[in-house]
Amino acid sequence: MPLRVSTDHAEIAALVDRFVTADPVRSTLLGTIGTSLEATAWAAYDETSLAVRSTDHYPVVLAGKWDAGRPELAALIAALPGVRGISGAVPVVQSILAALGRGDRARRMAQRLFRLDTLIDPVGVTGRAVVATGAHRTEVRDWVTAFALEADAFGSRDHEFADLLIATGHCWLWLDAAGAPVSLAARRPVIGGSARVGPVYTPPAARGHGYGSAVTAAATRSIRAEGGVPVLFTDLANPTSNKIYQALGYQPVEDRLVVTFS
Repeated sequence: MPLRVSTDHAEIAALVDRFVTADPVRSTLLGTIGTSLEATAWAAYDETSLAVRSTDHYPVVLAGKWDAGRPELAALIAALPGVRGISGAVPVVQSILAALGRGDRARRMAQRLFRLDTLIDPVGVTGRAVVATGAHRTEVRDWVTAFALEADAFGSRDHEFADLLIATGHCWLWLDAAGAPVSLAARRPVIGGSARVGPVYTPPAARGHGYGSAVTAAATRSIRAEGGVPVLFTDLANPTSNKIYQALGYQPVEDRLVVTFS
């Protein structure tokens, strides 16, 4: 069946909703895309597969049952103005990258998607978790920016995203025994039954005390309290974060590859 292409926001939102409803864990990125469609939103799809972006600031996300040998998808992506990159299952992304002939100009990040069913609370961490408020705006803004730079992650590096986290009550901070903020864990809203944790950031001087684990547990607990399945992505090149999240009870779902073009 030939692929269909759409730039209509209502149609894209309906497509995203269908895939999120069918698999809210693997489609966690689609849930975010569906709530943030901008002028350059785009989708290519058939009955079982979806390639979609909310804006040209982010990679095209591949979801569903893509066959790695779909040359028409590579052709559509090649013709897409301002394409930033591709994100999805490893063999499909590798196949498209080869078809595009842009492998020598691409940056790759291997990721793993995790889900949590039973939370294992960390023990022995001093301090407490609080929801960030306007009084914490400076720390939240600085740490969200620092995370994006350190992790080379997609996301706003200005203050808009940080302010949204505060406004929605989706940012948790860990306060040490003296009441000073020492770590941050944000989360997204529950969409279709799951919600994603991230970013998680602890300033270098405060690392090694379990603060990141403790604040991630707090954000995770808030998702479970709303009836959602907590999910998150890790960078496979960062063994520390992978170990921390698994110690909290997060279990691997699948590996993905994010490719961005220079």
